[in-house]
Amino acid sequence: MATPQLTAIPIRDGHIAKVLVAGEGKPVVFLHGAGGLKWDSYLDELAKTYKVYAPFFPGLEGTSGSNELDLRNLWDVVLYYYDLFDLLGLERIDLIGHSFGGMLAAELAATDSRRVNNLLLICAAGLWNEDIPMPQASFPEDLYYDAQSPVAQAAMAVPEDPDERMKFFMDQQLAMAEANRYLWPIPDKGLRRRLHRIRANTCLVWGKHDKVIPVAYAYEFQKELPDSQLAVFEESSHFPQLEQLPEVLRTTLTLLAPERYEEVGSSS
Repeated sequence: MATPQLTAIPIRDGHIAKVLVAGEGKPVVFLHGAGGLKWDSYLDELAKTYKVYAPFFPGLEGTSGSNELDLRNLWDVVLYYYDLFDLLGLERIDLIGHSFGGMLAAELAATDSRRVNNLLLICAAGLWNEDIPMPQASFPEDLYYDAQSPVAQAAMAVPEDPDERMKFFMDQQLAMAEANRYLWPIPDKGLRRRLHRIRANTCLVWGKHDKVIPVAYAYEFQKELPDSQLAVFEESSHFPQLEQLPEVLRTTLTLLAPERYEEVGSSS
């Protein structure tokens, strides 16, 4: 697996943003979920074809946090990311978001519909329907279809060194705390009213057995994005991009460069 470059970006007033960057070619931005950012096999495969930018959410990896940046609501977060894209020289982008990052990606694509060319939402948060029961997920096991699989075990592995282990758990707690500022008590901050503004070519990717955000929400998104593609993957939960890596990667590349690939090959 490639080692991405950790790039520090002065964002404003001495505050710092940090971004993992790897690969060459057309830029693709990946926004991570509430559990934090980890350079995984999905991002590594993308970086073989594209230049991947994966920013840490404010407050993580020693970046300036929401309080320091005076990010008081979701709108402030959206503007923060636009500022970061400007500083990175990313005028028009392809955007991928997972879970909480999917919520942010949808907000970004809806707010400035001209800035995002292609949009991939993986098990995205951001909508709420009282008629769709949310499961009581057990973390981290329920993030995966088979928690005993080599993929899940590798993803859930913690450092053996006591100091590194402590930092690992503290980083996870901080990541959840920062995300919960914008997810709690429910993730619906009005996104449904804005989804119609999205003009990007959009694909929704979901694990059929998602125990965190049920697959029914994939269809909630599709109701508001009738021109979007939907790919639902068997034997996967909240991380289909890891549990069904070849198929999700093919779906991703089909969206980003349709002229190079055949139709999306997945069950829906």
